[in-house]
Amino acid sequence: MKTILVPTDFSPSADNATLFAAHLAQQVGASLMLIHVYQIPVTMNDMPVMVLSADELRRSADEQLQRTQNDLQASFPGLAVQVESRLGAINDELEDICRATSPLCLVLGSHGMSGLERMFFGSTTIAVMRHTQLPVIAVPKDYKRYGLRKIALAADLLDLDKIPTQKIMEVTQLLGAQLNLVHVADKNEKTDRTAEPLLQKLQPLQPSYQVVHNDNVKTGLMQYLTQNSTDLLMVLPHEHNIMERLFFKLHTDDIIKHAPVPVMAIRS
Repeated sequence: MKTILVPTDFSPSADNATLFAAHLAQQVGASLMLIHVYQIPVTMNDMPVMVLSADELRRSADEQLQRTQNDLQASFPGLAVQVESRLGAINDELEDICRATSPLCLVLGSHGMSGLERMFFGSTTIAVMRHTQLPVIAVPKDYKRYGLRKIALAADLLDLDKIPTQKIMEVTQLLGAQLNLVHVADKNEKTDRTAEPLLQKLQPLQPSYQVVHNDNVKTGLMQYLTQNSTDLLMVLPHEHNIMERLFFKLHTDDIIKHAPVPVMAIRS
C-alpha cells in the first residue's frame, strides 16, 4: 500500500493539512504517515532559560502524535495511520524517510508559514523535492474542501521535453481527476509557443486547454482559479541557472502563499 507522508509541527496549518491528507488517503487507498522532527534548542546568551532534554522533547512529540493518530482513526475508520518522531534536521530526516518508504507524496500546510513551512519552501530547498519527482502538496491554512476531481496544470510551454508527463498522468489517473492545461500569456508572447505537443503527450487524459491573458503569471493563475472550479493547482518547478532558480523560487512561493486551493509541485 502506498503511503502519504505528512510532516507536522502541530500548528493549526499543519493540523489542517493532516486532515486534508487523511481525506486524500481515503480517496486513493493509501495509508498515512505523520512525522515530527524536533531539535534541541540552542541558547545564544547567558540568560538562564529552561531547555527541555531530548527525552522530554521526544515524549512531548510522541504524546501529540498519539493524540493525532487516535483522532484520525476515530474519524476515518479503516485508515492505516503510522506516526514517528525523530531528532535531527528536518531536511535530512525527511530525505531518509522518503528513501526508506517511497511515499506517494508529501502533504503540508502553506499559509501561516510556520518554521516547518518556511524551511520547506524557503531558501533551503529540501533534497527530496530538488532531486526526485516526488509530488509535494501545499494546503492553504483554512482550506476545507476534499476530493481532488479537477486539476489545473500551470504550464509555461517552455522546455516541453522536460515536463514530467508520465508523473502527471500517474497522479491524474490515480485521482480519477479531470485535467485542464492552463497557460498564462502576455500580450507580447509569440504565437509559436504552442501547447499542441504537450496536449498530444497527455492525450490519454483527454485534457482541456485554456489560455489566460495577463502580463503577470501569478495574477493570471489566481484569475483562472477564481473563475473556474478547481480542486488542485499543479505547478512544475524547473532547474535552471542561479538567477532563474532565484526568480522561480520567489515566483513559486508567491503562488503557494496566495493560491485559494492546494498546490502540488512536481519537479521537472
